[in-house]
Amino acid sequence: MIRWGILGAGKIAYRFASSLEQEADSVLAAISCRSQEKADRFAQAHPVEKIYIGYEKLLADPQIDAIYLALPHGLHEEWAIRAIQAGKAVLCEKPAALDAGQMRRIAAAARENQVFFMEAMKTRFVPLYDTVRQLVKAGKLGELTAVEASLCNQMPDEMMAEENRGKTYHTQPGQGGALLDAGIYCASWLQDFLPSVPELTSIFANVKNGVDYYVEAELKAGDVAARLECAFDRAKPRRAVLRGTKGYIVVEELHRTQKAVLYREGEEPKIFEIPYEVDDFYGEIHHFVECLKQGRMESPVMPLEASVQCAEILDIIRQGLTFTPDCLDVLRKQEEILQYDTFGSADALRLGNLLAALAGEYDRPVGIRIVRERDNLVLFQYMMDGKTERHIRFMEGKRATALAVGHSSLWMPVEHALNGKWEELMGRAPEYMPCGGAFPIRAGGEWIATVMVSGLHEGKDHELLVRAIETDLHRQTPSFPCAPV
Repeated sequence: MIRWGILGAGKIAYRFASSLEQEADSVLAAISCRSQEKADRFAQAHPVEKIYIGYEKLLADPQIDAIYLALPHGLHEEWAIRAIQAGKAVLCEKPAALDAGQMRRIAAAARENQVFFMEAMKTRFVPLYDTVRQLVKAGKLGELTAVEASLCNQMPDEMMAEENRGKTYHTQPGQGGALLDAGIYCASWLQDFLPSVPELTSIFANVKNGVDYYVEAELKAGDVAARLECAFDRAKPRRAVLRGTKGYIVVEELHRTQKAVLYREGEEPKIFEIPYEVDDFYGEIHHFVECLKQGRMESPVMPLEASVQCAEILDIIRQGLTFTPDCLDVLRKQEEILQYDTFGSADALRLGNLLAALAGEYDRPVGIRIVRERDNLVLFQYMMDGKTERHIRFMEGKRATALAVGHSSLWMPVEHALNGKWEELMGRAPEYMPCGGAFPIRAGGEWIATVMVSGLHEGKDHELLVRAIETDLHRQTPSFPCAPV
């Protein structure tokens, strides 16, 4: 019989305790938390033999065999290692650590002390997940070409409200953000199916006060492309897609899946529906208990190195949220490459229409404006439904920013972040809009016109402008390496 103790009495501890009741070889023996009130409330829902106020006391209990670590993310490393050093097997709620460095230290402690540790990546332990793995292993998709994972949630309004930010760990810098909370599930899919830890190729994000509320990252591992998307600020279909040379699989609700659909050319789609055994927590609990009974030091399904690599993937993506000196080099090269021989009204019409067509591929409406600089004449303007006069002011603020710095408007926030320039102008919106969305049209080295876009978020205004001009001129430029604004 495995005697369990829980560190932390938050909502997820209640869900774990309910599922643990279904595991025949386990018993919930103790709960520890910071206050007697929280402990008593938990014990009313899930009776336990012992209540500890303070985590150290639970770890010192010689009758406890295993720990479920349900504390906030930022406390995982400390208490995982302390539990390991106390000789307790640890099932640690995801993410097991804030970064790969922390996870390596946890792994080293587990190996040194010969104590079982497993990240509670419940995705891998629901029955359908193994079916998906077997389909890929059997070659039903052919050679794998892409892995896509998206887990986007609209968090409750009270959590997202400005006055409430930071009141829960989800919105606290360091341990909060969508990457750690939801993106870790996506990283697990990438880690399990990609041939190696991927490299970042492009990234877009919504980051406020040091917390990422939305991240969309494109990556590459050898010849296999990857995409990771996660959010606190929007709801989208939560799915993983595995693509290959012979077909693809769509996995619904990727973090606790019960349904997948296999698509192969020339065949009817095949639906796989496999319900949970008990609930979405039970699989990981049962696997953990079986590993302990077998005397294993690591899980064969979620080994220590898998947790390290999942953390590495998030680290790689997180690096793209901070500007580097390469960013200015890329912006400079984009402007050097994307110059016209001549640029007149007909060119403005062609470019404007191209922008409008490409904008249809995005999920928000935009405003588009092209202004000739010698006389401030508007050569092209198009406002999609929902755009108003204020978006014209925003576009003109981006134009003023571009003219002030002598480059695309994205230059200002990048150079300010790197070198502390433009302090006076950074806060003067909408007169200046220090973000992507205005690009200089040069011909023969002369700044002829400025093209502007407003409406897309996460820095995609700049991406749209570059895409359109690249298409118009039949040229390619290096991608901006970090998340634009």
